[in-house]
Amino acid sequence: MPSFLSAVSGLRAAAEPTRLRLLALLARAELTVGEICEILGQSQPRVSRHLKLLCDAGLLDRFREQLWVYYRAPASGEARDTVWQLLALVDEDDDVLRRDRRRMEEVIAERGRRAADHLAEEDAPKTSDIVDSTIVEELSSEPIGALLDVGTGSGHMLQLLGAKATRAVGVDISSEALRLARTKVHGAGLSHCELQRGDMYDLPFAAPLFDTVVAERVLAEAERPLAALAEITRTLKHGGRAVVIEDFDALSAASSANPISTLREWFAKTGLEVSRVRPVDTEAGHLLVAIGRRVVRSTAAA
Repeated sequence: MPSFLSAVSGLRAAAEPTRLRLLALLARAELTVGEICEILGQSQPRVSRHLKLLCDAGLLDRFREQLWVYYRAPASGEARDTVWQLLALVDEDDDVLRRDRRRMEEVIAERGRRAADHLAEEDAPKTSDIVDSTIVEELSSEPIGALLDVGTGSGHMLQLLGAKATRAVGVDISSEALRLARTKVHGAGLSHCELQRGDMYDLPFAAPLFDTVVAERVLAEAERPLAALAEITRTLKHGGRAVVIEDFDALSAASSANPISTLREWFAKTGLEVSRVRPVDTEAGHLLVAIGRRVVRSTAAA
């Protein structure tokens, strides 16, 4: 529940039709200034002025990703509550807001087509239904909590698990992949999911924030798989779960040891206690799904 002062500040900032339209859009997706201008049919200076006022009031987050600057409603905290309380006062079936949503869907779809052209998505490896069901089954024993997807690509894991997460963040080094992920994830109605550009060797989180971290086929071909897995472990809360999906043959090529033994060794060296390593055969090949938990070490003297 937002405080009285934050609610008053939010009402003042949003007390203008265009700014309400912006909040309604940016509560559903992450958009650039250019995309917003195209949706609203307004000039960039005017849109930028409204965005600045909303950011100054704490009702929008602004972040840069290489060539693009994105805006979105806060995904958590008091500011998020304030935004949703403000939007609850607005009729979402209003003709103007419905038109804005249609235009947003068109703009996001075009963004996705351009990103897919760059990525040649049809050539990218895809997780099969049997792997998806295996991951859902393995994680069903307790809540997903705060979710991090490392190397999110097109955002498949966010689409699979995001609805069950209290917070969901996808990280990838490729801005084009993130543009495609935004199209798919936000197009699926998962507006609470965040997409951030980041390096798996230096993830953009200063503290262990996540209950569940997923890394799909990013370690076997990494130059420094142990460093990447150690960084993934660092972002986990104590007792949090790591889910690693890897190609059996790629792991075999990366190490002379048995691939299952390789995963167990990597987990042990990076502070993860293996719960299970599960082989999964698909039409495209043999995969391993490994589940590990960040070890809670006692600091008490022996």
